[in-house]
Amino acid sequence: MANLVGLGAARQHAAERLGVDPARDGIQALPHPRIYASTEVHHVVYRAAAVLGLGRRAVVHIPADEALRLDVAALGARLRQDQAAGCTPIAVVANAGTVNTGAIDPLPELGKLCQEQGIWLHVDGAYGLLGVLDPQTAPLYGDLRVADSFVLDPHKWLAAPIGCGAVFVREGKLLGRAFTLEAAAYVEESQPVYDEDAPLTCQFDDFGYLFHHFGVEQSAPSRGVQVWAILKEIGAEGVRARICRHNGYARHLAERVQSSPCLELMAPVILSICCFRYVPPTLRGRTDDQATTLLNQLNREVLARVRARGRCIPSATTVHGAFVIRPCYINPRTTLADVDALVEEVESCGAEAWQAH
Repeated sequence: MANLVGLGAARQHAAERLGVDPARDGIQALPHPRIYASTEVHHVVYRAAAVLGLGRRAVVHIPADEALRLDVAALGARLRQDQAAGCTPIAVVANAGTVNTGAIDPLPELGKLCQEQGIWLHVDGAYGLLGVLDPQTAPLYGDLRVADSFVLDPHKWLAAPIGCGAVFVREGKLLGRAFTLEAAAYVEESQPVYDEDAPLTCQFDDFGYLFHHFGVEQSAPSRGVQVWAILKEIGAEGVRARICRHNGYARHLAERVQSSPCLELMAPVILSICCFRYVPPTLRGRTDDQATTLLNQLNREVLARVRARGRCIPSATTVHGAFVIRPCYINPRTTLADVDALVEEVESCGAEAWQAH
């Protein structure tokens, strides 16, 4: 929902530059709208494009480099090509920590390009934006003020209840025009004319800040209280310590993987995600299709065995065509012993699975 709101503001911005109000009149006057994102973009961006009437095919894939970051040069070339073809750039979506590997797109370079081109920069930091609190990764984020909108999900690294998201948009009035809720007599007419200098007589004298003009929901729970309670309990320094601890876990796991004779690191470790796989010594170094297929099948079996034993419950993903085990450390209760346990479990289950082949 946070990505939908941010991209809704981007659509309003792009259309208004053409003299169109898409929230009022629709998007028929927007020729060939385009949202640019790397191949690692989160899948909710496609749904946001669909709901906003732009269409899933409006999301243009920009190649990622070996570190799985958006290729800025390729983006520039595609922008020039699309502008010549009369397309309408809606936004560039940059990842501040992909969900697959934790990769952070080159945000400073993207910010400069978007400012030069007058294109909205939307930063999806649902998982990884808080990584800016870790001094080891903070330089990768640059100055986040170059973003026109960015997203953070407190239900991830802050451990707020599920369904708690946040979107920050530079221009509030633009956001209000994108999501204006038309007037209704039962709301506006039921509110008395209130003199700001007069004392309040009841809760209905002043409706306060009307958030329902700035998003999709009219009636919504007080999600901000959840975030306030977390910050009240552990403070900014507590959040910073959590981020640094979890990023440290991923780095520690990467070191364990690289020192193991039967494990292989499959992507750079940037934040709290470490992608690796089990590789029997006899398959070490092989990259042919037969070995890739066998290793993918083997690691699916390893993952199933690890989960069935119940000591560790990692997730998984695909990196450069390889099926990998993907622990993502965001749980406040995770300890270093849990990290070491995963190495032991994958090595043990991998040996069992390989022997069974």
